[in-house]
Formats: sequence, C-alpha cells, structure tokens
Amino acid sequence: MAGMFGSSGKTSNPLGVVGAVVGAIGAGFSILLWLYHFNPDATILGSAQMIHGGQLADQLGTLAIVFGAIAVVLGIVGGLGGRGAASTILSIILGIVALSYPVLNALHLIERHVPNPIGG
Repeated sequence: MAGMFGSSGKTSNPLGVVGAVVGAIGAGFSILLWLYHFNPDATILGSAQMIHGGQLADQLGTLAIVFGAIAVVLGIVGGLGGRGAASTILSIILGIVALSYPVLNALHLIERHVPNPIGG
C-alpha cells in the first residue's frame, strides 16, 4: 500500500519531455520562417535580414534543423523503452514541424512566394 508520499506507480519519460521542449523551440523557429516565406514584409522581428537568403533566416534555419533533429531522436529513444507516452509522440511531431521548412527549402521543393501579378 502506497502511503501519502509513496509512488503511485506512474513513471515519467524525461527524454520525451526534453524532446517536446526542444521540438517546440525548433517548431517556433520553423513557423517564423514559414511566416516570412509567405509574408516577406512581416515585421515581427523588425529585421530586414529575414529576406530569403538573409543571415538571420539562415541562422534560424540552422537552429530549426538542429532542434528538430534532436527532438525527433529524443522522441524515438524515449519511446524505445516501451513507455511511449504523449510526450514522446509530441516530441516527434514537433521535431517534424521544426524540420519542415529547412528541409523543404534545402531540397528546393518550395519556391519563394510571388504575389499575383494579375490581381491588384
């Protein structure tokens, strides 16, 4: 019988939690890159270096790749112990979101947004 301060039998998944946090940071970087891809005139960061190929865009892309890869690896390793929890799944999903823009951009599968020349 577990006392007041005894364990309830639940175990935590620290790798999944760390992976989810790292994945959320990487996903945030990737979301910023997607935002500037579709709206180059956005002033969220107040910097002109976010233009396609700018220094800040390259740095955010690199951080998104690193954080996304770490999140996916931690999610997979955290799930190998048979204790696949929501944090493991969240870690993998956020890692994939973080990797979405830099990988698609590196493979030239997305093109720079061009406004509609026919519309006003």
